[in-house]
Amino acid sequence: MNPVEAGWRSAWREHPRLMRLVLWVVLGALAAAAAFTWRAAEYRREVAALRSGMNAIEKVKADLALASDAKRLQVVMTLAVRQARVAGDLHVSIAVDSGVLHLEQRGAVLRSAHVDVGADGWVAAAGDSIPIASPRGVRRVEEVRGDSVVVLSGGTQLYRDAPGRPARAGSVRLDAADLKSILPNLKSGLPVYFY
Repeated sequence: MNPVEAGWRSAWREHPRLMRLVLWVVLGALAAAAAFTWRAAEYRREVAALRSGMNAIEKVKADLALASDAKRLQVVMTLAVRQARVAGDLHVSIAVDSGVLHLEQRGAVLRSAHVDVGADGWVAAAGDSIPIASPRGVRRVEEVRGDSVVVLSGGTQLYRDAPGRPARAGSVRLDAADLKSILPNLKSGLPVYFY
């Protein structure tokens, strides 16, 4: 028996709990590495699919923007909105920074409206405070409640209210006339892009 093998055997005999802990840590690290590798492959496939619909100039713009980590989310969302426009499906896009909502289909803007997007904040629920982030990314219409509230995935709401009040945290306030005009188009599953 060589000295290294003898050292491991004596370590297992003298410190069995410690050696089991070391074994579990190593197995956990391997599982985490496998999960991260799988997710990275998924992201690479998604980027390749989005890039396949771009022309050369758009690819160069995307590469330059991706060089900066601060622009990464903005580029992904812009590509997703562009993909929705090219696909021709009806969708809603909301520019969070400028507060503009567009109901679009096949690149045509069917309706535009000024909206107020609620900033990050806290909501009281059942005697506790829950942090709510300003919406970003892709959400989908889950439920239309009458003519005043549309619930999106993730709990974000499109709701009507009088101008002048601050918008609820993590939600979007529209004028009553604007919400009424787009309500017939807001079916369950309709994508809503926040960028």
